[in-house]
Amino acid sequence: MTAKKTFEQAMVGGIAVKNRIVRSATFEGTAVKGKIGSAILDMHRNLAKGEVGSIITGYFCVSTTDNPAKGTVVITDDSSIPGLTELAQTVHEHGTKLIAQLNHAGAQLFAQPRGPVYGPSDVVDPISGIKPSPFTESQIRELVTEFGDAAVRIQKAGLDGVQIHAAHGYLLSQFLSPAINRRTDSYGGNPENNSRIILEILNEIKTRCGKDYPVWIKLNCSDFHPADKGLTPEDFLVIAKNLAQHGMDAIEVSGGTLSGKYLPSRSKKHSAYHLEYAKQLAGEVEVSVILVGGLRSIDAIDRILSETPVAAISMSRSLIREPGLVKRWMEGDRKDAACIACNGCFNPNGTKCFFTLGEEEKAVQKEIMKFMGSLGKQ
Repeated sequence: MTAKKTFEQAMVGGIAVKNRIVRSATFEGTAVKGKIGSAILDMHRNLAKGEVGSIITGYFCVSTTDNPAKGTVVITDDSSIPGLTELAQTVHEHGTKLIAQLNHAGAQLFAQPRGPVYGPSDVVDPISGIKPSPFTESQIRELVTEFGDAAVRIQKAGLDGVQIHAAHGYLLSQFLSPAINRRTDSYGGNPENNSRIILEILNEIKTRCGKDYPVWIKLNCSDFHPADKGLTPEDFLVIAKNLAQHGMDAIEVSGGTLSGKYLPSRSKKHSAYHLEYAKQLAGEVEVSVILVGGLRSIDAIDRILSETPVAAISMSRSLIREPGLVKRWMEGDRKDAACIACNGCFNPNGTKCFFTLGEEEKAVQKEIMKFMGSLGKQ
């Protein structure tokens, strides 16, 4: 197998890319007082030099109502634009495209909040133990505007598009979950209402940045919670198809939350965890569908791209271990990615491969890995 399909130029989500491999958004944790610094520039430069077709940045904080973790890039005012511009130029120098991930954590926090905590409803978050204040409808309108403000800054800085993060238990994922969203107004009660805030954000960005400016979304195919208490595959399809009909340019299909009983990304035994959901969606919409989750074999990737309507695949952990993985594959070394899916790269001091750490830092990180592994067993 030649991987011809994988490495061909293509249009994915309204963006012309040099290949169909996307670096999925990865929390960097290395911003300097909320600004892009040398560590983030170096990470993205290495990925671009490694021939990744496009990069989705890590979590960019877009709202003053958020409580971002230490090391998060904050783009709530125009002082962020120079750093964003430098990042875009760094990536574009190597022919790679750059998409900014726009996010809000809601109550899913890993440190003590610095301000009030908001969510769709006053349901205690299983990670932080915090009972958030429900957003008022007026505050939701302000939040939608803040997402639009952030997208305008991203566009001014020369990035190629934005991705709305609505997966993995963060704020917009909380709105989509009937287990968390207990609202009785127009923002809760059924899949259409639960996803209304996302549709309003999409419309806000398209109105202010232009209808041709690419807007992607990361969406759970399921929260994988017991007894279908969270977002279900059936609701996912309803929501995803509605967003596609209203101008969403690409849908990255992921799954699970940090507090779920089953989180596929922790599995070492399986690959392409969300393939069946992505295939089904891709067969029913006209927009690009991107598959993420456990993809470590170039042969498997090319089969998926050649034999299904999935437009692209995205990966994160394999590229943390090997930023030059795509280039290695392109040059003929077709061995699987070296990543063993140990999840040791989830490091509060900055995302990095576990196997690059010193012995002292490894010992600390092992305790964090135990904690992360325990979340799905609660």
